[in-house]
Amino acid sequence: MASSFAYLDLAIGICFIYLLMALVCSTLNESIAGVVNSRGKTLEKGIVSLLHDPALKAKFYAHPLIQGIQEENDRLPSYIASNKFALALMDTLTGPAAANDPDALRKGVASLENTAARTALTAVLQNPQFKTDQQRLEAWYEQGMNRVSGWYKRTSQIRIYVLAAAVTLVINADTLKILDTLWNNPTRSALLVEHAKGRLEKGRPDAEGQSSTANEKANDATTSKSAQTPEKDVITPQEKQLLGQVTGWQGDWYTDWRHPEGAGFGAWILYLLKNRLGGWLITMLAVSLGAPFWFDTLSRFMNVRSAGKPPENSTEPATSTGTATT
Repeated sequence: MASSFAYLDLAIGICFIYLLMALVCSTLNESIAGVVNSRGKTLEKGIVSLLHDPALKAKFYAHPLIQGIQEENDRLPSYIASNKFALALMDTLTGPAAANDPDALRKGVASLENTAARTALTAVLQNPQFKTDQQRLEAWYEQGMNRVSGWYKRTSQIRIYVLAAAVTLVINADTLKILDTLWNNPTRSALLVEHAKGRLEKGRPDAEGQSSTANEKANDATTSKSAQTPEKDVITPQEKQLLGQVTGWQGDWYTDWRHPEGAGFGAWILYLLKNRLGGWLITMLAVSLGAPFWFDTLSRFMNVRSAGKPPENSTEPATSTGTATT
């Protein structure tokens, strides 16, 4: 049993390390997405693909309803609610007439010079599934945003791959070396297990890309600022310290520089590639699976450990209640 728990604690420890590194990558990814306004640009690309008309898109973004949710420094809005999209587009197409005037709306669509835009909007306004034009446009927009969400997730995943590689190399997170460290230091492994329990109590982290343009409904529709990383998805100082205890360049930075195979920077790099590349690649691939994956995996291992834990006081002698009757 003791050996079984040693292997289980080792699995929990490495899953916890992967989870922490994945959370670091997620936080960096969100920061980069905010700086480059990735959501806003992806949303704009999606609206262009819906309207098929750059000129109509420009008029749409210039509408006061959309200008009202513009981010600071004229950044593109990262989220536009479906009702605002429909109302702004209807008002743009109807001109001086009321936005909900069906005849004016159809005249506005018919007057579009772009054939693709005219054909697409005419087909949308003929959808018999809905009663009003606003409902038709809202449904059309939401369907299109499902595709946009997929675009954003793919872009986000590419960044995660790059960040996983960068973080792995920066902190020298060699999976094989980490496993060896934990196996030879049961106390540290047990400490990771205890902190893993606390991390699980914080709840499942958000999936990368799930706060995309289509689903970023946590923010009020009048403010389209990029969603900030939830506190539960940020590692604590204690977790950073734990991560530093099982990773880092402590040995590789100095001891391995002076390895007997040679000397100098080039020889050191070749030595690291020979002895660390395999462990690095395992870490990169594992971390790129994302924080939600490792949270779920860690949770399963923890449940197995809890289920297999021997009952407390199981080694105490049985009580002799009712035996001394004479």
